[in-house]
Amino acid sequence: MITNSLKRLHINTMLKILAVFFILAVLNHILVKMGIDTGTQGIFPISIFFGPTVHWSGLPYTVLFFILLFPVIKYSTRFNIFQVWVVGLILIMLGNLAQGGFDEAFYKPFYDSDIQYYHEAVRITDCGEWLNSFNDIQPELSDHGRTHPPFAVLLHYVILNIGTNNLLLLTVSFILLSSLTIILIWQIMAILGLSKQQCSQFALLFSLIPAFNIYSAVSFDSVIAMCSTMCLLGIISTVKRGINLSGTLLIITGILVTNSLTFGGTFLLATTGLITIKEIIVNKRYGLMTALVTSIFIGILLHIAMLQYFGYDHIKAFLTASKLENENGFLALHAPFIYFITRLEDVGEIALFSSIGILSLLFHYDYRQLRVRDILDDVNTIFLAGVFTLALMFLAGAYKTGETARACLYIYPFLMIALRNLDQQTLRSVILVAGLQTIIMQTFGGYFW
Repeated sequence: MITNSLKRLHINTMLKILAVFFILAVLNHILVKMGIDTGTQGIFPISIFFGPTVHWSGLPYTVLFFILLFPVIKYSTRFNIFQVWVVGLILIMLGNLAQGGFDEAFYKPFYDSDIQYYHEAVRITDCGEWLNSFNDIQPELSDHGRTHPPFAVLLHYVILNIGTNNLLLLTVSFILLSSLTIILIWQIMAILGLSKQQCSQFALLFSLIPAFNIYSAVSFDSVIAMCSTMCLLGIISTVKRGINLSGTLLIITGILVTNSLTFGGTFLLATTGLITIKEIIVNKRYGLMTALVTSIFIGILLHIAMLQYFGYDHIKAFLTASKLENENGFLALHAPFIYFITRLEDVGEIALFSSIGILSLLFHYDYRQLRVRDILDDVNTIFLAGVFTLALMFLAGAYKTGETARACLYIYPFLMIALRNLDQQTLRSVILVAGLQTIIMQTFGGYFW
C-alpha cells in the first residue's frame, strides 16, 4: 500500500522537495552559526521546534495511530459525515498524545510558558472591568494577549470559570470546537458536487495533514480556523447556489466572530471582498456583496456598542497591536535580509505542514488536472483570492516570527478546495502520505510556543 502510494505521488518529486527543504535548513543554520541574524529560531522552515527527540511515553499512542491509520484509509469511502468526524477526532487525539501523553499533549500548551492567553485569563477578577481597561493595559499584557482582541482572553476566561479554573473543560472545549472544521470541510466538498465518498476522504485528509493534526487539539488558532472555515463554507454556498439564508448567515457569523478573536480576521474581509468584486463584474451576482456589506454594518454597530457600554475601542486595539508587532516600522526597510528570510520561512512552513504528498501534486506536471490556474473558474477564484490575500499580508511584514502553520491554519481549507478534482485513488495515496508524515513529526518533535 505504501509503495503504490509513493509511486502514484511520484516519489522522485517528493524527494526533490525534501532535498530543497534540507538545503534551505542547512544554509540557514550556517548563516546563524556565522553570527548573521536571519530572524529565524527553529529548524528552518519550522519556526518553533523542540527536537528531534523520541517521546518514549508517547510511543504507545504512535503504535495505535499506525494500527488505526491503514484500515481507516481502506474504509474511508464508507464513512458518513459523523463517522469521519469521530475517526478524524480520534486520529488528532492519538497524534497529539504521541508527543508524550495527556499532559504534554493537552495541558502544557496552555500553561507551560508565561505568554499564553491562559495566564491572562486566570488573573482576571472582573471581566467587565478588564474589558473596560483593555485599551490602557494592552501594551503590558503577554505576547499573545496584547496582539489579539480582548475576546481571545475572555473566551478562555469564560470556559475556565464554568468550573474552578477548569483546564480539562478548556481542553475539551477547544478540541471539540476545532474538530468541527472536519465537518465543515465535508460540507464544503458536498456543495462543490463531490460524492459522499470523496467528501469523507477529504475530511479525513484534512484531519491528517500535519498542520491541522498537530495544532488543532488545544491551539486557539484552530478555533479561529473553524470560524474562518464557516465563512468559507458560506462563500462557496453563495457562489455555487446563489444568495441563500444559510450561506449569508455563515459568512456574517464567520467574519464577525473571527474578527472578534483575531486582528488577522482582516484576511477574511479582504478575501471576501476580492471574490465579491469578481462575482459582481464577471457573473453579475450580488449575493456576496449583500453578506459582506451586512457583516461590515453589523461590525460597525458592535464597535459603537462596545465603545459606548464597555469602553472598549476595537480600532484603537488593532492599531496598538500593529504598533507592538512592528515597533521599528516596516520590517523590509530596517531589516531587509531578515524580512526576506522570514518571508521564505512563512511560506515554507505552510508548505511543509500541508504534507509532502500534497506538495508533490502541486509541483508535478501530471497533475495539471487540478486546473488551479483557471482564474475564471468560480471555485479557483476563491482559492486564489485566499492565497493572494495571504501573500499580501506576508509582503506587508506580517508573521515576522513565523509560526504560520499554526497562525495561518485558516488557509488550509482553501488548499482543500484546490485539490477537489483529485480522483479517489490519488486522494487515498495523499491521505496515507499525510498520515505517515504527521505521526513521524508528532513522535519526534515538539511544536508549541
